[in-house]
Amino acid sequence: MNHAERREMESVLQAKGMKPSTDSPDLEIVHTCSVTGQAAAKSRNAIRRAAKNGKHVIVTGCFTGTDPKVAMELGNTIVTQAGETPMLERFEDEINHWLETPSEQNEKPKTTSLPLATLPSSPAEHTRAELRIQDGCDAHCTFCIIPKIRTTLRSKTIEDIVTEATRLVELGHKEIIFTGIFIGAYGHETALRRKQKSPEQEHLADLLDAVAQINGLKRLRISSMEPGDVTPVLLDAMVANQTVVVPHLHLPLQSGSDAVLQKMNRQYGVSQYLEMIAMVNERLTYDNLPPAITTDIICGFPTETENDFAQSVSVAKQVGYLHMHTFPYSVRTGTAAARWEQLHPTVVNDRVQQLLALDDVLSLLYREHLVSRQVEVMLEQYDTETKYFKGRCEHYAEITLKSTGTPGDIVSANVIGLDGPKTMAKTALQVL
Repeated sequence: MNHAERREMESVLQAKGMKPSTDSPDLEIVHTCSVTGQAAAKSRNAIRRAAKNGKHVIVTGCFTGTDPKVAMELGNTIVTQAGETPMLERFEDEINHWLETPSEQNEKPKTTSLPLATLPSSPAEHTRAELRIQDGCDAHCTFCIIPKIRTTLRSKTIEDIVTEATRLVELGHKEIIFTGIFIGAYGHETALRRKQKSPEQEHLADLLDAVAQINGLKRLRISSMEPGDVTPVLLDAMVANQTVVVPHLHLPLQSGSDAVLQKMNRQYGVSQYLEMIAMVNERLTYDNLPPAITTDIICGFPTETENDFAQSVSVAKQVGYLHMHTFPYSVRTGTAAARWEQLHPTVVNDRVQQLLALDDVLSLLYREHLVSRQVEVMLEQYDTETKYFKGRCEHYAEITLKSTGTPGDIVSANVIGLDGPKTMAKTALQVL
C-alpha cells in the first residue's frame, strides 16, 4: 500500500516538473508507516533527518494519523490519510502551496571543533576500532578529576567523523566504537544539560544516522552514555539503523542510592535512571531479546552506608545487567570527595566482592536469553591450545566458538549453552 501511494505522489510531483534529488533537495517528503512500534520509531527518525537539512518537510502516511501532534512538531506540514477529500488531492494542494511560498534557510548551530587527526594508514591494534568523537567534561562529579584536566568540551564535526570512520572501514575494521569523555555532550558546549543553549539539538542521533550509512560498516557501538543523555530521539536513531547500530548501551549507575548520587553530583536520581532503563528495554528489544546493558558502580564512596549499598544491589537486580564494572572508590587528590571521611578498606573490599558475585549471577541470567539463538560474533582472540575463538556478539556477550575465520571476521553462530562464564556456540555458519 505504501509503495503504491508513493508512486502516486511521485506522479503528482513529476507533473509539476519536479525531480528526485539526493543532494540538497528543496523539499523533503517523508511517507511514513506506524503499523509497529519499530516502524513508528523509523518514521520519527526519518522526519528528523529530513528536517535537519533546514528545508520544508511534508509528512504523509499512517504516522500522521497515529501521532499527528508529533508529526507536526517534527515536520512543517502533515497530510493525513483520513478526511473527506482524498489524501492525494490534499497532497497536491500542499505542493501547490509550497511552490507559491518563498523558501527559507535555517542557520546550522555552531559547535566547538575537535580537530581531525591525520587519517590512519594501518588498522588499529584492536579488531573493534575506537573513534574519538568528543573530548572534555565540565560536569564535576565529586569523585572525578577529569574536569580539571580536560576543561574545554570539543566535538569533531559529523563530516570529519564520517571521513575517519570510512577510512577505518577501508582498512578492514567492521565495527566502530564511538568514544569520548562525555559522549552525550557531543556537539554541545557543556555537559550540564540545564546549561546547554540548544538541548533540543540531538547531535549524537544525527551522527549515528550519518555513520551508519557507510558502506562496509557492519557494527556501530557507543562506548558509554550518561543516563540523562539517552533520549527518545537517540533511541529512534538506534532503531532506524538497527542493522548496524547494536542493541547494547553502557549506562553508568555509580550508586543505587539517591543520597550517594547527590553527594557524587550526578545529574540523575534512581527513579530517573530506572525510567530510562525501561525506555531502553521497550525500544531496543528485538525478537523478544532485550538489549544488553552494562554499567559502572563505585563501591565504598565516602558516606555510603550499608543501606546505600543495599540499594545499589537492589537496582542492579532490577536492571539485570549483562556486566557490572565494579570499582572500589579510590581517592583522587583535588576532588571534593577526597576531603571527606573515607570508609575502611575492609568494608569497601567486602562490598566489591558482593557485587562481583552478583555480577556472575546477573550475567548468567542475561546470557540465558541467547541460548538457542543465532548471533553474529566478531572473532577477536584465538587460543592455539583449545582451538577456540573468543569474540563479542552484537549484544556484547563474549562468545566462545570454533571457526575457520580470522580475527576481525564477523561470523554467524548458534548459541548452544552456557559453561559458567563461557557462552558456547556452534561452529560458525558463514563469514559476513
